Amino acid sequence: MIYYIVIASDSSEKWNPLFGPMLWESAMSKARSEYRILVVDDQKSMRGLATYFLKQIEFQDIDEAENAREALMKMQTKRYDLLLLDWNMDGMSGIDLLRAIRSVPELNQIKIIMATSERSVDKMDEATTNGADHYVVKPYELRDLEVRVKKVLAC
Repeated sequence: MIYYIVIASDSSEKWNPLFGPMLWESAMSKARSEYRILVVDDQKSMRGLATYFLKQIEFQDIDEAENAREALMKMQTKRYDLLLLDWNMDGMSGIDLLRAIRSVPELNQIKIIMATSERSVDKMDEATTNGADHYVVKPYELRDLEVRVKKVLAC
């Protein structure tokens, strides 16, 4: 199956053989409330906890997806600044979605934090080697998530 991502923007359209037509906008300084975040996790409770914590630290534009396929569908209609991406999901895993996104140069401005319950240095290395901007261990803790999100978004 081939997924296509079209990202709404006012900049020029680009073509990518894997993702089809691509639109993207350049990164710019924003208030926290203006960042667009997508939380991708197959566990509803983890999505809810992450969303709750992100709202506690003043992020407002937060969407949720329960799997990689739904995340790709949402990415077709909205440009996200940050993906909080669960590693272990049914179907396409989070690490596979990370690789797919990083294979498209026009999507490299999207920051990605990989999330998993595994506290393995090897997993952390694999995530960063494949293009993750950071790594967080679940279950989420407010302060830990806040530090990582602020670091990758530089806000």
